[in-house]
Amino acid sequence: MLLAGGLILGGFAAPATSGAAPVITNWYRLPAARGAHGHVRSGWFSSNWSGYAETGHFTSISSSWTVPSVTAGASTSNSAWFSSAWVGIDGFNDTHLIQTGTEQDVYGGSAHYSAWWEILPKAESTISYPVSPGDSMSATITQTSTAVIRAKRKKAKIVTKYWTIGLQDHTKDWSFVTTQLYKGPGDSAEFIVEAPLVGRSVAAMANYNFGSGSALNGDLNSALVATTIGGAAIGAGLSYANDAGTLFQNGVQVSTPGPQDSAATAFNSSYGATEPAAPVN
Repeated sequence: MLLAGGLILGGFAAPATSGAAPVITNWYRLPAARGAHGHVRSGWFSSNWSGYAETGHFTSISSSWTVPSVTAGASTSNSAWFSSAWVGIDGFNDTHLIQTGTEQDVYGGSAHYSAWWEILPKAESTISYPVSPGDSMSATITQTSTAVIRAKRKKAKIVTKYWTIGLQDHTKDWSFVTTQLYKGPGDSAEFIVEAPLVGRSVAAMANYNFGSGSALNGDLNSALVATTIGGAAIGAGLSYANDAGTLFQNGVQVSTPGPQDSAATAFNSSYGATEPAAPVN
């Protein structure tokens, strides 16, 4: 089956790779029907995303998580497995997306970890700092400025939007910031564990494990969401019934978010079909 200009979705077979890093793209959400295997209560299903997504209008988002460890996934027909953990704006109901996160993959016979930022349709831009399982990460994506033109008898029109992408590794004490032009509508905000694209194929999902002893208990912790430039940031207000989504590949549930915590700002995520418990505040 082909979608999105030749994107291969049928076998979820990431190509075998050598020790060289493959070209990875974290794509917009690809809808999927609920599979025959697994039990889910989430509100949406996808063939590449799992986690939480909210719709509305957003100009800023921040998140924190602990880098998971990875091993080969359950699919025995693959020789490479991939996973990304990221925070972003757009991509839920459109083809725009600005995002940053960490990569946790298994190929060439070993696990590989990295950090990246990305604006679709371009692939990941790798951040040249080390990342390891258990590292405590935080990210912020914020619209910082706009350029406006005014024409006679016409309303003012925003023609450019600049966004700042920031990623920090608190364990290894490094930080990265870049400001980029981004023209997406800002219609959704996400906290996602993804099976990314490798080349033009949706990768087989790696077996990820955030670990109960990690700094944030394996949470993707959505701390703040702002709805206007310079406006007050508000709590994420996560809702499992409305916001959570589950990832299916070849009819099998391979990545599952759990319910939100009591503050509605964090959740746990697990490989496979078992729904993890909500984080304890």
